[in-house]
Formats: sequence, C-alpha cells, structure tokens
Amino acid sequence: MLAGQAGTAATRLRPGRATDSYGDDVESWDAPERKRIPRAQLQRGPSTETEGERHLLEDEALLLIIGAFPLTEADRVEADGAVWRVDGTPRVRRSLATGSHVAARLKRLTTL
Repeated sequence: MLAGQAGTAATRLRPGRATDSYGDDVESWDAPERKRIPRAQLQRGPSTETEGERHLLEDEALLLIIGAFPLTEADRVEADGAVWRVDGTPRVRRSLATGSHVAARLKRLTTL
C-alpha cells in the first residue's frame, strides 16, 4: 500500500463463546469477537500478481497490513462486503527501513 492510498475497512473476527446442548462452553461464530484492523489493504482476485507461485482467483484475496497486528490462521476477516477465512499462516516481515507488515492469503466464505 502506497503512502496516501486509502485502505480497506477490515475487521478481524474470532469465535465467541456459547453453551452447547450439553451445557458445555464451546467456541461459536454466532457472535464473534471483533477488532478493527488498522492500515489494511485487500487485494482481490482475479489478478496477474503472484504471492510466491500462486495466482489469486476470484474467491481469493491477499490482505496486507502495515505494522504489526495479531492475526492467526484460525481467524476470519470481514472486508469488502464478504467474510474471509485466513488460508495458512500469515507472514510477518520486519525491516529496519520499512518497519513491519503482515501478509495473509484469504478465501471467501460468504458475501454480506
């Protein structure tokens, strides 16, 4: 993401807690915990750009976050009118010149 370029409104989703039919406390996506992701940019497919060797397809996207942000492969992301799941471990890159950034591949789960 270039300086001055508008970012994407993105929110990290993590499962909340609920009680199942047996009375046990379980994870639930019915009311997920939400945290805004600052300085995020979503690049949707189809695309000719590659991350490694793979091309982005229509149901895939690349989430770039400028700065450090706690994101795991168990998280979901709400952005650009859809809910996405993190596909694999997000990559964190640190540099003295550019600082930190996080890159994560996403696969679309649903459209809002």
